[in-house]
Amino acid sequence: MVSEQALEEVLADVRRKFEEKPRVAFAGFGKAGKSSLFNAIYGEQIARVSMRTDETVAPDTRERFGIDFTDTPGIGTARFSLEKVLELHVFEKQHLVIHVLNGTAAISAEDEALQRFLEEKRVARITVVNKVDLLDDGERAEFAETLREKLGIGAEGFLFVSAKRGAGVGELVERIADRLPAAMQDAFVAQQQASVESKDVRVRKLIYSKATVAAAVGAVPLPFADAVVIMPLQVSMVASIGYFYGVEVTRERALELLATLGAGYGFREGARHLVKLIPGYGSVVSAGVAFAGTVALGEAARAWFRGKMEASPEDLRETFKKAAARAKEEFAGGKAVRHAAAVAALRKMLESGEITQEEFQRRIARLDEAA
Repeated sequence: MVSEQALEEVLADVRRKFEEKPRVAFAGFGKAGKSSLFNAIYGEQIARVSMRTDETVAPDTRERFGIDFTDTPGIGTARFSLEKVLELHVFEKQHLVIHVLNGTAAISAEDEALQRFLEEKRVARITVVNKVDLLDDGERAEFAETLREKLGIGAEGFLFVSAKRGAGVGELVERIADRLPAAMQDAFVAQQQASVESKDVRVRKLIYSKATVAAAVGAVPLPFADAVVIMPLQVSMVASIGYFYGVEVTRERALELLATLGAGYGFREGARHLVKLIPGYGSVVSAGVAFAGTVALGEAARAWFRGKMEASPEDLRETFKKAAARAKEEFAGGKAVRHAAAVAALRKMLESGEITQEEFQRRIARLDEAA
């Protein structure tokens, strides 16, 4: 049996991961559209947008969903010279700086100086050219050439975007995530509102990562029920999927989803009821069945949370069954069982008394993250 305390600790691990706070600053010459881009990524109007070039009068740091974003005053304006902005020491404190250029205006001396400053300080940065919706192909090519000449940035070193139209914002989200520290990437992708596709990619990766751990458990004989070990891992996966789509998953909410699928009305009986959906899933679970069952549960959870928890039980069960059938074929087609050596090592620690069964279960739930 899996204790309530062990499950709560698994959920606490997930919560801590998604509460990481990446710090991202938006900087650039006045009227470049920093605040608009700031809002495009948030998906809501939280940074003031104005035609005045000096509207942002101080660094505006907002904590939303665990993410710290900072919008900075437009450099080169009447109120703020580049020197004054740099005196605020905002940029050195960031994990990443987004340097926003106005695609409809010339690159300013202040923008050149800002690029040099970020390079000298070795601040991680992404350069974007905003207002691409106002440029034709020739103007884009001309701006790209100017970027190369003035800032030394080639075609791969910047991104055209339109905060107003949303063009390129999804790709920007991906680039931001890739440049952030690994431990903070999921927190950022989960809470940005500009790209559902980015969330889907991360969730699919999570599902298959957890499934390979479950398969490894099935491949290594355990001194107690495999399903009991796999259950916390699956709860961790379901909770993480919920966070990606803006839902904090409690133990009760995870149970609700499992019950909806017919996979269990409580953790004690979860494995027995799962047999109804996947023949062969019982106290002792084969690698293939563990893999398929975890993928199926993950895909059902994705459909549930992505759809704002409005999908019918029948639709969720159908999603579960189709995903399980597909995952069985994938596994039979040569899907490798990873993590088996790590599971075997943990089993030895368990049998020698170095760790408790609860600690063993918690480590299994976190195994894919540590690999």
